[in-house]
Amino acid sequence: MDAIVGLAIQSVGIVLVTILTFFMRGSIKSFSLRYWTGAWCCLSVSLASLYIGFHVSNPKPFYSIYFFGEHAFGLLFVAGCRFHLKAERLTRTYAYLFAISLVTSLVLPYLSADFNDLFMVQAVIMAGLFATSLAVVQRSGLKKDSTGLRVMSVALLLLTIDFLHYLPVFGARKGLFGLTVPGGYLKYTSIFDLILEILLGFGTVMVLMEAVRRELEAANKQLVQAHDKLELMAQMDPLTEALNRHAFHSLLRRNENQLQSSVSGCVAVIDIDNLKPINDSFGHNVGDKAIRAVARAVRSLIRADDMLFRWGGDEFLIIMFNLPVEQAGKRMESLNQILEQNGAQWTAPEVRVAVSFGMAGFDSLTELANAIELADKAMYSKRHYTRGSDKQLVTV
Repeated sequence: MDAIVGLAIQSVGIVLVTILTFFMRGSIKSFSLRYWTGAWCCLSVSLASLYIGFHVSNPKPFYSIYFFGEHAFGLLFVAGCRFHLKAERLTRTYAYLFAISLVTSLVLPYLSADFNDLFMVQAVIMAGLFATSLAVVQRSGLKKDSTGLRVMSVALLLLTIDFLHYLPVFGARKGLFGLTVPGGYLKYTSIFDLILEILLGFGTVMVLMEAVRRELEAANKQLVQAHDKLELMAQMDPLTEALNRHAFHSLLRRNENQLQSSVSGCVAVIDIDNLKPINDSFGHNVGDKAIRAVARAVRSLIRADDMLFRWGGDEFLIIMFNLPVEQAGKRMESLNQILEQNGAQWTAPEVRVAVSFGMAGFDSLTELANAIELADKAMYSKRHYTRGSDKQLVTV
């Protein structure tokens, strides 16, 4: 295999990498992908121009295109690495660098009739661009545990060494430096370049896919948070910020496999005695304040682990786990007193909020529904019996 065949193989390989990045642009929106796609396009054009230049009588214009294409490849690759996280456009500095590269590319072919001499200069320039890309990647803020980052770094390091080694290799092709490099070695340099450039291409693809994965993970996290927030809103009464019946049934569904467990406690059903007269006399705004006042008073009596539900328009349900009815009753006895003491502050000076409540115990979650029914009956029975007088605690 001669050097021309190796160059042709390298050109085809780079074209395939370019096509891959073009397809990726259809599904990944990234500034870095734009720059990297442009870089691979420039490299494809560059290698094609060099191949043509080797087959025409006046190759210098094609050499200029080759040199500028490779410079553009290096500069765009640096830009892709630099703007991978910042998503910025090319700065004026890059315009100056492209202008300098263009002038260099136009002048370089006329400095020597031997392309290998020109390539030694080109190799030093490209090694500098690869080294710059490596430095930018290491400072870019990409996660250090990124596999794609490691592949890119290795590829850029090897490409830097690869192009630097061309300086002594091509300098020694005629015995310079006291060394002579076998001609067969020079035939395979294009293949070496292709392997490392493909490695670099895979590294960029891996970095892009890792970025997509992080975006998907972040979006999924936001969706989970939104779902949890909506679930919380669906289970919370907006007026009192107490749980609602939906939350109660969700609690039972979550504990379906534990219904036979030895969870014990008691329930209390609370009803506001005079909510309708308050609404009729003072309006629903004051009535809402009365409902919130009851919820606030209940919270001042129960523990952090107890559960408060708004059971209906003027009813509340409290579930107190691992607490006997007697002890819970002592907590509830002062409920009307708290409402009396804070009524002026929580509702209005002329409004008196009073409640009735009943309680029942349960020894397992299977008895919870029955305990609620008993507490509800006890509450209504006592309310009917003591209507118009001070309310007392009823237990079942």
